Amino acid sequence: MSVEDLLIHFQYDDEDIASEGGRSSSSARQYYIPGDILKGIVSLHTTGRIRVRAVTLYLLGTATVSWEAPRKKKVYKSSEIHLESSKPLLDTGYQQVVSLGQGLHQFRFHYQLPTELPSTFNGVYGQITYLAKVLLDCEDERNTTITSEPFMVLRRPDLPDSVYSEKTLKKKRFFCGFTSGKVRVECTLDKTAAVPGDDILIDAEITNWTGRQINLIQAALIQESKYNAQGHELLFRQYISKRDDVFDVTCEQGRRWRKVHLPVPPFLPDSGLENCNIMEARYIFQFKVSIEGKDDIVVESPLFVGNHHPVHGPEGRDNFLLGRMWNNIAIADEVSHSRYQDGNRSSYTESINGDFMDNRFYRNITEP
Repeated sequence: MSVEDLLIHFQYDDEDIASEGGRSSSSARQYYIPGDILKGIVSLHTTGRIRVRAVTLYLLGTATVSWEAPRKKKVYKSSEIHLESSKPLLDTGYQQVVSLGQGLHQFRFHYQLPTELPSTFNGVYGQITYLAKVLLDCEDERNTTITSEPFMVLRRPDLPDSVYSEKTLKKKRFFCGFTSGKVRVECTLDKTAAVPGDDILIDAEITNWTGRQINLIQAALIQESKYNAQGHELLFRQYISKRDDVFDVTCEQGRRWRKVHLPVPPFLPDSGLENCNIMEARYIFQFKVSIEGKDDIVVESPLFVGNHHPVHGPEGRDNFLLGRMWNNIAIADEVSHSRYQDGNRSSYTESINGDFMDNRFYRNITEP
């Protein structure tokens, strides 16, 4: 065999193209948006002369769903094709065969992706995948080679203005028995959206008036996916990002979070999996408080996944937070005085961005 290697290299932006000259391409986004130009280079390394009939690029995008219903002894399946195309990379002319010598041979390719492609998705019971395949068809069949490489497509709709408002989630629960008392949970999000690669900022306040211990406070980003096949549906929930606070909160104590960051994975598909008919995805923020020997207290809010709106990007958000600080709201060292009707006092510990557990105690007093 005279073919040593056949490789596909994708180029995602101008920086990636410039990196061929030695520049770093670490900032390339490593995925395509529907409507982008799919571009790259196919590299062929040969150890001797070969006679080539064709070099062809094939592109395929598919969505597949499959799950088993054990009680019915049946497997439900469904599939869709979202991209199917081919493009010749070598012009053999009238001779129909081209002779290539020993060494490196490169073939550039460009292809306009359709605008209605759904995002790449990798779920438990279904996937949306995109694959580029190159066939090197040689006169000597021993040199005929096939190689393939997956690529990602992600939709990135702009976030609507409405999601940039803060949202507060509250819940109280009274426990009866020898350890009777109330637990109060309040959580505030900086926005009801998840921007891939960004963080969700969380303020929270938890008070414990029971005789039991709170042993876990957790913020999480949940992906809920729905699969459709042969007239049936299947729902599945999975955690894709979590932030745990294991500081024990005993009776008459509380816990505060100040601007705790919950990271959002960088390659999340868009909310809804637009343009896919057999799968859907939605995202949920969950704040959970676990109490020893009792059911968890859980508050949730739906989140929209997309790109920052041009008006409300990271710079706009930083300016917003700076304005809040100037107004003496949400300053980490500030003592907030929560007032309840419990007729008791509680002491608070504070977590600032969750990176360390601050053991300073603040005494909250009730209204006179």
